[in-house]
Amino acid sequence: MIKKNKLSAAVIASLASLYGADLLAQDQQVEEIFVQGIRASLSQATDLKRNSSVIQDSIVAEDIGKFPDQNVAESLQRITGVSISRVNGEGSKVTVRSFGPEFNSVKLNNRTLATTTSGRDFDFQVLPSELIGGADVKKTATADMAAGSIGAYVNVRTARPLNNEGLHLAGSVNVKTHSMAGEVNPEISGVFSNTFADDTFGVLAGVSYKNNDSRIDNYRSSHWNQYSYDGTGYGLPMGDATLGEDGNPTTLEGSRGPGRSIFNMIDENRERLGANIVVQWAPNEHFATTFDALHSELDREFLGSGLQVPNQTLSRYTNAVISDEGTLLHATIADTDIEMNVAYGQETSTTSAWGLNSVFTDGDLTLTFDYAHSDAELTFEGDDTTALHYTRFDADGVAQPSEIVLDYSNDVPSMTTTGSLDVTDISKVRSAWQRYSAYESTDEVNEIKLDALYEIDTGIVQSVKLGTAYSDREITSAEFGTEFDPSSGGETWDGAGMWIGDGSTWGDDTNNGALPASVLALSDSDFMNGVGGNFPRQWVQITNHDAYRAATQTYLDQAVTNGDGWRANIVNAGWDTVYASPGGTYTNKESGLDAYVQINLAGDLADKAWSGNVGGRYVTVVNSASGTASTIDLLLLADSSSLPDQVDNTAITSAKDSIVETSEDYFLPSANFSLDFANGNYLRTAIAKTITRPSLGDAGVNLTESAGVDSPTVTIAGANPYLQSYQVNQFDLSFEHYAENGSAYSAGYFFKDISNFISTINTVGPWEGPIDSYLQAAYDVNGQVVTFNSTRKENRPGGTVQGLELGALHYFDNLPGMWSGLGVQANYTYADSEDKDAQPVNLPLIVEPGSALEGFAKHSYNLVGFYDKDGIQARIAYNWRDQFLSSRSGDGLSPEYNDAYGQLDMSVSYDITENVTASFEGINLTNETRLQYYGQRDRVSLVEMSGARYQFGVRATF
Repeated sequence: MIKKNKLSAAVIASLASLYGADLLAQDQQVEEIFVQGIRASLSQATDLKRNSSVIQDSIVAEDIGKFPDQNVAESLQRITGVSISRVNGEGSKVTVRSFGPEFNSVKLNNRTLATTTSGRDFDFQVLPSELIGGADVKKTATADMAAGSIGAYVNVRTARPLNNEGLHLAGSVNVKTHSMAGEVNPEISGVFSNTFADDTFGVLAGVSYKNNDSRIDNYRSSHWNQYSYDGTGYGLPMGDATLGEDGNPTTLEGSRGPGRSIFNMIDENRERLGANIVVQWAPNEHFATTFDALHSELDREFLGSGLQVPNQTLSRYTNAVISDEGTLLHATIADTDIEMNVAYGQETSTTSAWGLNSVFTDGDLTLTFDYAHSDAELTFEGDDTTALHYTRFDADGVAQPSEIVLDYSNDVPSMTTTGSLDVTDISKVRSAWQRYSAYESTDEVNEIKLDALYEIDTGIVQSVKLGTAYSDREITSAEFGTEFDPSSGGETWDGAGMWIGDGSTWGDDTNNGALPASVLALSDSDFMNGVGGNFPRQWVQITNHDAYRAATQTYLDQAVTNGDGWRANIVNAGWDTVYASPGGTYTNKESGLDAYVQINLAGDLADKAWSGNVGGRYVTVVNSASGTASTIDLLLLADSSSLPDQVDNTAITSAKDSIVETSEDYFLPSANFSLDFANGNYLRTAIAKTITRPSLGDAGVNLTESAGVDSPTVTIAGANPYLQSYQVNQFDLSFEHYAENGSAYSAGYFFKDISNFISTINTVGPWEGPIDSYLQAAYDVNGQVVTFNSTRKENRPGGTVQGLELGALHYFDNLPGMWSGLGVQANYTYADSEDKDAQPVNLPLIVEPGSALEGFAKHSYNLVGFYDKDGIQARIAYNWRDQFLSSRSGDGLSPEYNDAYGQLDMSVSYDITENVTASFEGINLTNETRLQYYGQRDRVSLVEMSGARYQFGVRATF
């Protein structure tokens, strides 16, 4: 049914303010489309693409309250040029044309949604998919589009009652299970929508609840840069006992191996509740207003235990094998403990948003006002600590011989133990040092927009649109923590940058550090099930974290009561005593004022129709950063007790307040043109200048200066309040064909010239801060210099990115009978990047990262086969992304890469009746693992297995 009255024009104008100007370009027509099924959803998304004034792709809900996937991000990955990152196997953030999440502006109803990441990247896990009506990925810019994206502008749309007149009810009940966790979890959602008063007033409300148990198994390595390249060979014997790949003593003077090799098994529970409400009123042909609100709460708790091999143990390697490129391949470490790594956290994040949109029309003039508010809050507390040791001491307190044998030939290294070490022996576990951390963050956003559209329809000028927008945003972040050693005579941090304690071991008392039996148990015996290798599949784990905290606190309290050495000076130390982190506490306030003018055009070129828009947007941004920085007041150097020609390096630090205010302004021109060949063929082109503001967390004043490890160095890390925006000049060209049966095909070229980029820059130079005068004189005599190593974000010249996109949606209508329900959706993206100012690493045994930009994969593709006929719907999808450079200094020195990753998903549903549908969905059916590595493929930094997810459900509509 088509309506062409002033009331529909007002509603259209309201939707255009929320969904973009494209709806106004469609002859001000509203068509009531009851979207049901895969094909109908794809067809409506194709119509949005075809009628858009920019180069874009879209996804649309299959029905009210029924999104194609469990997560909006997992649906977006089907779009040409889009890939996603995952958290615990669930879609989290989007990458478009290889531009990562921080480069893509994600909006909810064209409004900024507050986040808890201290950045601008949007986490789709906070949005219940049942409350979403669709999403558009706009790959080219217009003047009336909010600035902030050099990748894509992604607008997620919630459903509207006046878009779907009458009474509608939808509800679903699902059960989910995880292949590794083995738990069954509920998922419930419901949506109500109705219109009243001759369809001039409408209300929509929805609620969604999910509970999800999962498990993550991973192997990771760290501290590859812990040892200096000075002939000590990272602790390896390096003589005849260190062999090359040919079996002969190596001729290399050193090698690179991990300082830690960690095997972890983490159980996690996530509970998410989401709700939204939309109220619309369009009393006459001149006025329409919409109020909408959304609230989402995500509670997350995880507990994991694992094994940590202390590769950094010096003088205990008895033999080793290193590759010709200097990578540790095999090692035997004698007479040292294996450590237990404990990971625990409790996290709660809430996100709320509401907005009011009003539209007034009078003749050729349309005025739109929009106000939006959003806030988010996150609290976290937990541990990530080497909390326990598998001790080598026997019942008499005598250390027994033992060996740890490591083989890094496979991605997950083999590990065996000999002698007294047994990772399944609960009696061998002793508590060691503890770490507690907590942080809180908030984000608050306010936006006001005023737009005016005047229809001219004179010559090629169809209309003129102009507007202004004001926004302010404030994020705060506060970190807290403490570290202490309650049982082994170690150290405690006093909160002011100093450690107290003698660092001794357990000694002769074999009961020192023992924990109650109720705290410990054996883990499941299927660690990394399906991955080959001779590594431990089971070990001792923490079963009750509260009891574990209480037990370790008891040791410290007793030591304080007994007046045991330095502990006599500690009062209330332990889990209940936390200290603010000066380098992690900051506030950033950002305000922006925009103004734009856009001219919408249309005409004929020979016998072909064309349309387009030209305009410019002026942007000014002011950022005020305040907080604290932890800086060194005095650097203390002393002879090392364990390494020759090295130093023990400590420092006295203090927190210093700082405030920095900066401003930027830009003029951002844009132009989009489309040529309609009138036979389903379209040629589109666009040019624009765009920007992306730095992450708010990266633009703070917070930084930390700290003493280096076993070397006369100072490390500097933290934020940089003087960062300027990323800047890009871009060009797009696209050809699209739309067949009569709804099939669609496209080919596109894009080019982006990045004139200003932001990277983590390693800067090294002489340290000019205060140093102990006596030792400094000794260093001057020996010709040694104390240096600093800064790893902060800095602006620099960028590079170029260019690529191709190919997409196809094909319906096999010509097949006979039931086979005519088949279809295929496929796309491929090629992106080639070149870093104009790539700096070499210039470090021994580290492979240079070359000229590739961070985050850009050359190849990615999506292949989806689907069936939709006679109440049966099915989809099978494979998504693949090539390996890419994720960071030029992933561990502080070495570049880090993400290996290629592909995932297979499927879903199937059957309409039992006209109103009841049963469904099944499987995610990551082949249980793929995600892998990262440092510089070269044999230096694995992470192997992560997230398992497969399955969902069974029933959905009813009325």
